[in-house]
Formats: sequence, structure tokens, C-alpha cells
Amino acid sequence: MARDRKPPAHGNDANWERARRMFQAGAPEFVEAVRQLPNAAALATFAETWWTDPRIEAKRLLFTYLELPFNAPRHEVLVKRLFKFADTTGDDAVMARFLTGFDRTIRRRRVTKVRYNHRRRENEQYEAVVTPSDTVLARDDRSYSGPWFTADREQFTAGKFLFSVATRNYLRRRAWRYFRKLGRQHPERYISAVCTALKLYTDADAPDGLALLDNWGLVHVLFHHSPVLDAKPTGWRVADGGSLSRLQPEPMFRKLWLRSAEPIFDLLVRARCRPVAMWAVQMLRKHFPERLTQLTLDELLEWLVSPSSVLNELALEVLEKRGGLEQVTIEQWLRITDEARTDLLDRICELVARSVKPEQVTFADAVALAMQRPVPLARLGLTFLQGKKVNTAEEITAVFGLRNAECEPLRVDLVKWACEVLSSRTDFDPVWVLEFLDSRFEEVREVGWEWFQIEPRARDAVLVWQRLLESPYDNIRFRLVGMLEERIKSRDGFGQLPPDRVRFLWATVLLNVQRGSRAKPFVVRQVIDRLSASPDEAGDLLPMIAVSLRSVRGPEFRAGLAGVARFVAKNPTRKPLVEAVFPELQWG
Repeated sequence: MARDRKPPAHGNDANWERARRMFQAGAPEFVEAVRQLPNAAALATFAETWWTDPRIEAKRLLFTYLELPFNAPRHEVLVKRLFKFADTTGDDAVMARFLTGFDRTIRRRRVTKVRYNHRRRENEQYEAVVTPSDTVLARDDRSYSGPWFTADREQFTAGKFLFSVATRNYLRRRAWRYFRKLGRQHPERYISAVCTALKLYTDADAPDGLALLDNWGLVHVLFHHSPVLDAKPTGWRVADGGSLSRLQPEPMFRKLWLRSAEPIFDLLVRARCRPVAMWAVQMLRKHFPERLTQLTLDELLEWLVSPSSVLNELALEVLEKRGGLEQVTIEQWLRITDEARTDLLDRICELVARSVKPEQVTFADAVALAMQRPVPLARLGLTFLQGKKVNTAEEITAVFGLRNAECEPLRVDLVKWACEVLSSRTDFDPVWVLEFLDSRFEEVREVGWEWFQIEPRARDAVLVWQRLLESPYDNIRFRLVGMLEERIKSRDGFGQLPPDRVRFLWATVLLNVQRGSRAKPFVVRQVIDRLSASPDEAGDLLPMIAVSLRSVRGPEFRAGLAGVARFVAKNPTRKPLVEAVFPELQWG
């Protein structure tokens, strides 16, 4: 191990001593600790200590440090010395991290500027691409003193980097120069070295076309000879008449890339940046198409759930064209649909429907699919449920669960299927309709009401009526009033319904002050008819009519008033009771 040079006494000696102990122990926390030490003099001395330390732990800490943004205040000297050490000694792995890190320090912006048009004699606006000058960290030591800096460090350094813009442009050109020399002088190392760098780029490094072009080294590696692009000292730009949509793989050192498909295939699998993966796909299709035909079914299935969208799309493209999917079990498909991206489910479900027969899917798995929120999964579950029958109590319970299906567009279709399959059972239980009439979803209650009306075994069941009379949902109670009206007209009366339950229904409808205007006149008429047929129930029924008489709605008022007058004329002995309930009425 190289001799550890103790940093000079600058800044907070206690913090330096703590960081030094972490470094000696190889602790991962060392990287963050040293990034919070804005001591340029101490860092300059420590750079050689770090570089010459032969331990694997020291190199691992160096990789971690270089993969973080170059925005640790006063670390200019540490970064530059480490860069010079790596460049001088020819350390490809460290230089790969410098290439990526320096590429990330320049991000241009599109801005609108104004210029004077001398011909038109007026100002005109135009769009320009500029490199912001407000991204340089302050180099004043006083800016990093005080306890506030530790607490607000991330906010203080957000969007800012070490070195001036001109220096950053130079450093990223210098980093690429290393790899250009490597390809010319040591071609056997070039592909491996640049692949290390390409795997370090992420989607965050190229969210759009301009950001992609800001990666100076990346564009050189992948598109150096592209006629679409021009290289300028301040960065890449689109050539006159060119378009990024026509950008094709034109790498530097093409002959080195064409020696083997494996480095390109490895990039396709391991790249974390979509443009890099897309480049690898295009290179394989153009120069090594046979490599893509060697993909195994297991590889393709794993690619379906990969975080790489490029692998997802390539796997789907290949699977849609090849056969042999019948050997994939339903358990494998269910795992894939559970882990795959939502926007891929349509195409994945088409593959499942094409390769899996409904009889291969258990009732429980079909219901589980139907209960999923994404529409493709719910539709696939409904497809597998078609033709299945309910055989056990557990399956009946599972069918009831469809009333809470998460896929709103298919919820009605699932409930309709459930009603049909339950009606087909010889041991049909009328109370099953209550599972849907009591649903929290209005559309499910609508389907349940339709089923209740067309299923005579439920419609004529007294127990079902008794339960529905206490429904918490207005639309169910109002419809029950209508059905009572129809029964009265057909001289079926109230059947075997208990009078107290019927009165409960009438009371809830009449007391509903927000809804039910269409149902209330029917209720008033039903109460009056009941009162005329059973004068002994006047004590229970007259208060209900009083509610209707105090209503501001004309139909209810007139119906109640006429009914009370007829009742008194027919039963004069009940007039005192009526006067007690309606003290505001004046009798002629």
C-alpha cells in the first residue's frame, strides 16, 4: 500500500481525520464524506495518495466518486490531478468515467433572441442554442464556510459544475482524445474501453436530441462519420439540411466494431441509455442479423420485463413472428403480465391469447386476471372466463368478487357474465342478486337490477324484497316503489311483504328531500290506497301523508290532500285523528 500522506492542516481537521479513517477502511461512506470537504489544498495532496493506493477498495471508491456529478465545491484540483494520472498511466476504466462525467457537465439550452433586421428595419425573434454561463460553482472559499453549507449543499450546487464552460469543453475533448489515440495505437483495447463508457450513460444523459448531441464523446463513438452531424469546438450540431430522425450508426473505427457481434450484443443487453441500445440494435440488424436469430425463448421472455424499452420492443417484435410459444406455461405468462410495463400489455396479451388455450387456465387464474386494473389484462381474463362454469363454493365467492373489478371499462361486462353463469346453476339462491344490488358501483347496481327483474326466482323471493327495502341506495328504493305500483295494478297487492317493511320503504322515499320527486307521488297514492283499505293503520300512515302535504311539490300536495278528504268522508269517526295530525287544515 502506498504511504498515506496526511493532508495539511486546512479546514476542519476533525472532518479530514474522519474521512481518512473511512478511506483506510474502504467504507462506502468515504465518497460522500470527502465530497463535503471544500479544502482545495488538502485535496491536492490527497489526490496522489488515492491514485497510488493499490487496494481494490480504493479503486472502487474512485469509480464511485467519478460516477457522481462533478459539483463538489473546491474539488477542481482533485479532479484534474486524477484525470492527469489516468491519462498518463493509460487507465481505460477510469478514463471511461471521465469521458462520461465530462460529457454531463455541458448542457446547452434553446433560447429566443432578438436581432435587428436592417432590410425590414424592425426587430425579429429567432431561436438559438447557447451554453449557459451561470453553471459555474464559485471558487471563493468563503462561500463554503459555516454550518448552513452542509444543510443546503444540494440546493447550492444544483445545476452547477466545477470549472468554467471553456475548461469543461476542453476537458471533454481531451477525454475523447484519449480514446481516439487508443483506437489508433492500441486497437485491441479500444472496443472494450469505449463499451465501458457507453454502459455508464443513462437515459437522463439524453432525454432529447439536444442533450444527446451535448455528449461529445458518446456521439463521436457512435456517430462520428454521420453526414447528419457537424462537430464544432463548442459541441455537435445538426448539419444544414440534416435531421436527427435520419441519424444512423456511423461509428469511429468501424472496422474494429465489425470484428465481432458480441461487444455490440453486450451493449444492447447492458446499456442504460436508450440511444446506445438503439444504436446496438441497428448495428446488429445491419451487420450481424444472424446474432438476433440465435436468441432463445427464455431470453426473449426475460426481455419482456426488462427495464430497457429497447429490449422490450425487440423481444415483442421477435416473439410476434416466431412460433413455439405453446411451451410457455400460463404461470410464466402471468408473471410476465404482472411485471411488464403497462404500455406493453396489449401486445403481450395478444401473444397469450394466441398461444394459450382457455382450458389451460384455471378458474382462479382467469378471475385473477379479470380483476386487474389494466384493460388488456381484464379483457384477457374475461376471454378465459367465457365458457367456464362455476362448480364450487369458492368459485361462487370468486364470481361475486367481480363486482369490485378494478377495470372500470370492463366491469359491466364482467358482472353480466357473472349473472349469466350464476343463473345457469340449478341450485340458484335468490339472495345472490343482493351481492350486485349492494355494490358500491352504480353501474354494477344497474346490472344487478336488470338481473333482478328478469330472474323470476329472485324477483318473487320475499327475502330478497325484505333485504332490498333497507337498501342504502336511493335508486334501488325508488325502483322498488315502481314495482310495488305495478303489483297493486295487477291486483297482486303486497304479496307476503310485511306491512312494517313496506311502510319503512314509503317513509324513506318521502323523507328524501334531495331526490325521488318522480317516486313520491306513487308513494302517496300507495299510502292513500293502503289507508282506505286498512283504516286501522291510520295512526301509522297519516304521518307519512302529512309529509307529502307539507311538500312544496304540487303533485304530492294535491294527491295527499285529495286522499285525506276522501278518507274523512268515508270514515267520519277518524276525523279527530286527522285533525290532530293536520292542525293546519281548515274544514268546511
